Amino acid sequence: MEDEFERELTQLSHKLTNESETAIFWQQKHSSLNQTFLKTDTELRLLRQEVSGLEQVKESRDRDIKTRISSLMLDRDAFREAYNEAMGELRVKEEMIKSLQGQVRGLKSFVSTSSKMDEQVTDEAFGERMQRLGNGLQNWVITNFRRVKIDTGKANEETQELLLRLVPTYESLAASSKVHLIQSIVSRLLLEHIFEPYFIGLPAEHADDLAKAEKYLGTFGSLESMNQWRSITLAILRKEAPQKLKAETDVVVETVVNQVNSILDAIGDICHTEARDQPLRTLITSAIELSRLLRVQKAVFSIIMPSIEGFQRTMFDPDTMEDIGGEDEDTLSEREIRCITFPGILKLGDENGERTHLRNVVAKIRVLCAPD
Repeated sequence: MEDEFERELTQLSHKLTNESETAIFWQQKHSSLNQTFLKTDTELRLLRQEVSGLEQVKESRDRDIKTRISSLMLDRDAFREAYNEAMGELRVKEEMIKSLQGQVRGLKSFVSTSSKMDEQVTDEAFGERMQRLGNGLQNWVITNFRRVKIDTGKANEETQELLLRLVPTYESLAASSKVHLIQSIVSRLLLEHIFEPYFIGLPAEHADDLAKAEKYLGTFGSLESMNQWRSITLAILRKEAPQKLKAETDVVVETVVNQVNSILDAIGDICHTEARDQPLRTLITSAIELSRLLRVQKAVFSIIMPSIEGFQRTMFDPDTMEDIGGEDEDTLSEREIRCITFPGILKLGDENGERTHLRNVVAKIRVLCAPD
């Protein structure tokens, strides 16, 4: 019985040993799996963090892309606006270049035709020259002042008095027709300083002497003979004027430029520049050449530019005026004039200074009619 008990004890010992080994095995297995789980869990958390970081980077990148797209669209719109503006300015400058080229051709033509002192210029040539001068002034104003804000109220008392003398209705025009107001101001200054003097560039005392001599001689001879005397006498001056009257002429040019700038700087929000002044000098020089050429003709030419007063109505005259508003002339017969932007030319007599009863409007006055 003892042997049997030992045998069973031995068997139980073996089983215990086996169970212990099995337990150790599963413990090791569990430990290994737990390590694997922990490693996998750690990798999973790292992957999740990486994915979260990538999503944040993607969101940030998407925001940057959207912001960049919006910025590019704004830049595109700005570039498009700048391009359209540049093209508009280019078209204006091209028109001005064409006008200046036309003036140069006209100057060359007049220089060639003036080689003979008794050579008379046709009405058509004067009309074309006056039209080029008016177009040149209009282009100069549009190019330099279409964006300028006009405030006549900020000008000093002296400037306002000058404005009132030049353009009596300047206050009403400044609010809605600044381009036409500026044309009217410059035109009136051209009239006073260039077209009204006896002979532009001639010193005042000598001009007065010639005017008195003409008036005195007129008491002895006919009007026709005095027209011929004036033409021959002033043709001598005109031939030598570019050299001998250059200093006096330059003074007149700068006087007009300075007076224009004084007024426009006082009522505008920008100051003059040399780039703005140089084309103006060219226009003034062209006006001087035209004024001298008109004076040496045997016919009597006068520049017509009536003053528009606020207290009286000035009606449209189709015989002497043209409306720059583009309206049908048939509808303008009873319309009031709001502004005169450029003067016209009236001729009395024929090319020989005779038949002084003849009257011809060589160039019509440019006017802006009031709304119907």
